[in-house]
Amino acid sequence: MKKTYIYILFGLMVLAQIAASAQIVYKYERTIASDNVYKFKTAPVDPNNPFMGKYIDLDFEINSFETTDSDWNRYDKAYAYFSKDENGYAVLETLSKELLTDSKFDHVIVETYNYYEGKIRFDLPFQTYYMEESKALGAETLYRDNNRNGKEQDVYAVVHIQNGTHVLTDVIINGISIKDAVVK
Repeated sequence: MKKTYIYILFGLMVLAQIAASAQIVYKYERTIASDNVYKFKTAPVDPNNPFMGKYIDLDFEINSFETTDSDWNRYDKAYAYFSKDENGYAVLETLSKELLTDSKFDHVIVETYNYYEGKIRFDLPFQTYYMEESKALGAETLYRDNNRNGKEQDVYAVVHIQNGTHVLTDVIINGISIKDAVVK
């Protein structure tokens, strides 16, 4: 009799784990399928540490917001609201400490790291782009070469955003996916 209960509990636990995993996958796949795509221009990176492991470490031009409110602390969570320009590039509309329920803009949750000279600086939550292991080194070199100071290159990250969920799906260098550019 006790074994029956153990098997039932074990089966329920397995089902709960599968349901939780499926829910997470569904949430991100739905965000990608929404076709609500933003382009985030990347900024030049520190050549001493642009990559770690088998992913690309991205730095973005959008990393601060001008405000007169100096009551920000390090590691505060904030809501960054974005619109798109005529070319699909992300434009930061506002940064708020609270969720704006009546906003028409898409948002992501960011973490602030300092307030200095009227600007609150923050990290976007999609700063790592994972690569196939065999292409990582070539991607690192390509990305670093195209983001050095003084070079005029069109490098941006493709990010799908919907209801606060975000998915980084690609990095584009001069119109070519970094996955394809590495092969060339």
